[in-house]
Amino acid sequence: MPEPFTRPVGIQGIEALYQECRTRVQGGRGDQGGPGLPVLVLVGKRGSGKSTALEWLGYLGSHRPHALYDFGSAAPRRPHEIAGLLAYGLSHRFARQPALLFPRLTLGLVAVDPALSLDPNDSRRAGRQLRRSLQEARASSAVADHAAGMAELLQDLNLLQIPGVGLLAGLIRHPPRLPLGLARRTALAWYAGPHTALHELVALNRLSKSNAPIDRAAVDRRLCAAFLADLRGEYARRRRDRNCVVLLDNIDADGGREFLDLLMQLRDVADGPDPLLVVATASDTGKIPGPFAPGPAGVVIHAPEETSYAGWAQAVPDPPPDTSWRWYCVELRDLTAGEVSQLGASVAQRLPEAPGLVHHLTRGHPWSAHRLLDAAARAVGREDPEALLRGLLSASASADGAPQGPPVDSAVLTDVLQELTDDQRAALVTCCAARAFDSACDAGLLDTFSLHTSSTLARAMGTRLWLVDPVPQDAGVRGGRGSGYLNGSHPRPLPGGPVLHPWLRLLLCQELARSPQQWEAVHERLRVWHLQHGHPLDVLHHALALGRLDDVVDHLAGQLVELDSTEAWLYELYAITAAPLREPVVAGLTATLRADRLAAALAPRSFAGRRALTVLVTSLWLATDPRNRLPRARPELNLTISSMFQDLAMRSDPRRVGLRHEAAKYM
Repeated sequence: MPEPFTRPVGIQGIEALYQECRTRVQGGRGDQGGPGLPVLVLVGKRGSGKSTALEWLGYLGSHRPHALYDFGSAAPRRPHEIAGLLAYGLSHRFARQPALLFPRLTLGLVAVDPALSLDPNDSRRAGRQLRRSLQEARASSAVADHAAGMAELLQDLNLLQIPGVGLLAGLIRHPPRLPLGLARRTALAWYAGPHTALHELVALNRLSKSNAPIDRAAVDRRLCAAFLADLRGEYARRRRDRNCVVLLDNIDADGGREFLDLLMQLRDVADGPDPLLVVATASDTGKIPGPFAPGPAGVVIHAPEETSYAGWAQAVPDPPPDTSWRWYCVELRDLTAGEVSQLGASVAQRLPEAPGLVHHLTRGHPWSAHRLLDAAARAVGREDPEALLRGLLSASASADGAPQGPPVDSAVLTDVLQELTDDQRAALVTCCAARAFDSACDAGLLDTFSLHTSSTLARAMGTRLWLVDPVPQDAGVRGGRGSGYLNGSHPRPLPGGPVLHPWLRLLLCQELARSPQQWEAVHERLRVWHLQHGHPLDVLHHALALGRLDDVVDHLAGQLVELDSTEAWLYELYAITAAPLREPVVAGLTATLRADRLAAALAPRSFAGRRALTVLVTSLWLATDPRNRLPRARPELNLTISSMFQDLAMRSDPRRVGLRHEAAKYM
């Protein structure tokens, strides 16, 4: 039988952790002990494939009790209603597997039915009312579902079909298959407390009619506790080989944290661990109450390859101060070059340059890589494929390539930032000009925006994982060989603070470039601010973005003599030429030809007197954009860069050997 889902790339570590947690059966005869089960939270930037990964894990567990719920698309619901929906999914019968029954939760859901009012003054009458409701609910669950109820159920459970279940609008009223004898024996006994079970259910019914927050919370708490008690009871009653699984998408949306926070509180006061493995997804780590970690994300996040149940269990504090230790965040990483090549295998057969270019542009951002590969596929078979690839981001984003569709770059940017306000998006376009995001904030670029934007934007970018460690600037990111070899070579290196994800920054810079006046104003403000604070490399970084090529060449010519080592000079060369370009590519013009023309146009004085250094700076500046480094086997500009390094070596006695070594990295 064909698989309904394609296995996502780069998910091996998460898949192994998921299987490990599923097989550590809790709360039953095969209980393996330990601190119970973590809440596995798959985090990642918008478009990192979290929902796809969750669907795949659901497919892997599809022969055992499981349920899927999406807080991002379902109507807002209270925690006990979500527990009821999950119970429907978990109660589905599987081949050679005893079905899970939820007698405590079912009785509680019937007791809080809005149409039921139990008589608090006549216990016999209240008992008859409750029995009648149970019988009616049992009969209702045996008949065909109403179309409206089933449509709502399928939407809430992401098309997970549960036969024989009805759902009335707003509240679950028809329970899953449940013998009345089991409801009386098990469920009634569980509700008994200081008073009889019937008195407790009458009180629960009365609380459900109240709109007071404390009463609503009491109902949610009681019924979610019944949900967990049913699971523990079922696993204690019959041996099972897997924990049951609930897959919760977008828990950072409304209702997600409320439901899971309550479950974690109930786990802390329970008599023993429950056999419920929760796997959730979130784009905003600021809404995940996991263990704190310094940095933009604010929470401890693990790489997929470094995760294990043992690692989580060993990190549990003794005694735990709160429930944060139960949360185990795993980040979905960007795709490697090989994985993007795997995704674009069909495109590569006709357009071999496409997968490599897409990876360099997106840095492996999964959803963006898919979009760009689709756009590249539409260029297959057309004339001048390299020119088409250079113009890839301006191609139509529509599926049929219709010219009226928005360009790919605008479409992708709109999608990945859709959770931000208009003011935040406009502020982000301004801030992208800065090399480090902190510099944008410190330089006052947010002062003209609303107080909400200026006070929340940095945190929003950090918790949504769009702030990353800077990429080392060297030959490896300009089409040559080697990476990281200049680290520690400069007496005053750049601070190394978090930067915008290179793909997002590229898209934002293209948006900023659509307004030449704004481009000039923002980069000039940053240049002046860095000048005032003594950051010479950043001053020249922004001077180059403004087209002041003469200033950069004059500085580098002087430093070639003043600095003690070739490595320190190369560090400055690469740091400065990492500046963004207002017009990164010209689709109909090769980068080699453009480098010469740009050098002569921007710096005629330097081009005449220091041609090799001027063309080298211009070529490395253009090479920051991978669209200027085609074809992949022999990247354009490499010959020019290597030749200019060789030319400099011939004219520079103190740096001759080091410059020749650098030239060799581009051969």
